[in-house]
Amino acid sequence: MTVTVLKVLSNRIYVLGRVNKPGEYLVGHYTDVLQALSLAGGLTPFAAENDIKVMRRVRGEQQTIPFRYGDLRKGKDLEQNIILQRGDVVMVP
Repeated sequence: MTVTVLKVLSNRIYVLGRVNKPGEYLVGHYTDVLQALSLAGGLTPFAAENDIKVMRRVRGEQQTIPFRYGDLRKGKDLEQNIILQRGDVVMVP
């Protein structure tokens, strides 16, 4: 018997705004915000690093989760580096 993988289940996330490579990314099940920003080539020099938001739909309702990259870089509030879910949008103003 031969098994052929037709489609690997992965999560699509989106990184938009002031990053070097904005767009749609296929990621694994345990990708966090920092990893997503890295996939997108990092922040541009004019990015508002402490105003990043993760947009998430939960049962049809839009949620906004703040992400303060500058704080994380200083080793503060590490718990804000959440695991992204399928369809999440990371907005970098």
